[in-house]
Amino acid sequence: MEMAKLRILSRNLQLSALNFQRSLNKIDAVKLKSEDVLCEKNRKSCVNKFKLVKTTNKYKDNVNQAAVLIPICMHKGELGILYTLRSSKLNSNRGQVSFPGGMYDKTDRDLEETALRETWEELKIPREKIDVWACGNLIDGKNVNIMPVLGYIGEIDPEKLEKNPDEVEEAFIIYLNDFCNPSLCRFTQFRDSYTLPTYLGGKHRVWGLTAVITHIALSALLPEVYKHKLVHLKSIVPSKAKINKSSTVVGDQNN
Repeated sequence: MEMAKLRILSRNLQLSALNFQRSLNKIDAVKLKSEDVLCEKNRKSCVNKFKLVKTTNKYKDNVNQAAVLIPICMHKGELGILYTLRSSKLNSNRGQVSFPGGMYDKTDRDLEETALRETWEELKIPREKIDVWACGNLIDGKNVNIMPVLGYIGEIDPEKLEKNPDEVEEAFIIYLNDFCNPSLCRFTQFRDSYTLPTYLGGKHRVWGLTAVITHIALSALLPEVYKHKLVHLKSIVPSKAKINKSSTVVGDQNN
């Protein structure tokens, strides 16, 4: 029964991709124009939606605080979101896709300041270039509470950014157009009953907590165009095998 559901889901993804290609050239493409996405009306709507999102009602006490910047940017005439690939020199999460950001420092005025400071340290993007739209609610991560900060950083060429080699291996952009393509949006289902989004539209796969924050931002920024839904399926693994904590990316042929 579950395998049949997976086949149906795969067919639906293919049909969604075809429908996307037909419709994006007409109505949706207009809604992805920079002047519409960045206009004051959409900005206010986005900020209101972004601030309302809560992933938990109870945060861990006595844990570290951190912040990340979700950098909306312009590149080659298209809007996108800038990501970094963490350096292999780091002790934790090395080689993983992330947003610029890091741990709160006692010299920081607040968590917004943390996100801006870390962005400068990692990519040398000055604070004056970052138009902060909103700070979201804390997200309960692993032994850390993380604040997402949404902002627009203007025209960016990821190849020309002055990356800190001790922290950043690479910087890359995923265009908003690709986030709205169903064939490039998948989900990772973990065997302890939760599902997270996964995005395939860039040089590297975006998953985990970074994908969750991306999903929150896109749902607020592009409510009429971004339609990625997270689908949960019952486990098809025998109960004895559930001790394995691995996960499955549904519909992803690259894994």
